[in-house]
Amino acid sequence: MNDLKFIRRFVFLIALFPTISTYAAEFTKEDIIGQWKTVVKNPVHKNTVAKRYMRHTFFEDGKLVVENKEDSQDNKEWKFSDGVFIVTSSYKSSKFIEQYKLININKLSKFRFQSIIDGKPLADYDPKEIYIRQGSDTDRNMETLDIFKSVKSSMDFIDPNTLEVGSEYILSKKTPIMPHYTPSDLSKIVYAVKGQSISIIKRQMVNNTIWYQVTFNGNQGWVNSIALFGQKLK
Repeated sequence: MNDLKFIRRFVFLIALFPTISTYAAEFTKEDIIGQWKTVVKNPVHKNTVAKRYMRHTFFEDGKLVVENKEDSQDNKEWKFSDGVFIVTSSYKSSKFIEQYKLININKLSKFRFQSIIDGKPLADYDPKEIYIRQGSDTDRNMETLDIFKSVKSSMDFIDPNTLEVGSEYILSKKTPIMPHYTPSDLSKIVYAVKGQSISIIKRQMVNNTIWYQVTFNGNQGWVNSIALFGQKLK
């Protein structure tokens, strides 16, 4: 009888293990950097993301740009605390706080919105909004709805997370090139200058960050997507 109880408990734990593993995933501040498309809520458009409408672009310096209209965008600030990405913005006497959490490396959830008007709490609810990392496999397997079809956005740039092996890109600012994607001797870092071209010869995912092995000006090394983000690659 005791053996039977033990077996049942063991089977239960095995069944529970995938769930435990999912929630045990740890993310870092850098994991949110990039562009995120909003999942369309309209049931008519199933498995669809919006191309630009409400697209979120998280920058390494704590800035967030949200494209909310055809010809305008909201500029916000974000920080990372205890696994939660906290976004703040304000308008006159109003303050807004949004909380986001990564479901996985390519899926982001906004699970709380708060507004404070004249120092008094007003709204506090779960908007149930989901965002998909632009250029990810998840994004490529979804339909895209172009709500801003007639207008070109200044935020439309080459996403450093989706550079193609065998392609060449022109840098828009000075960029550090590491000897390897593992921790390296800082004295061996070289820099590609603004206007130089890099050729992608290999792509490697390391701790949720994409690294590219590149050649430039007779040199070879590694650069990660974070160092390239915010550049106007051509």
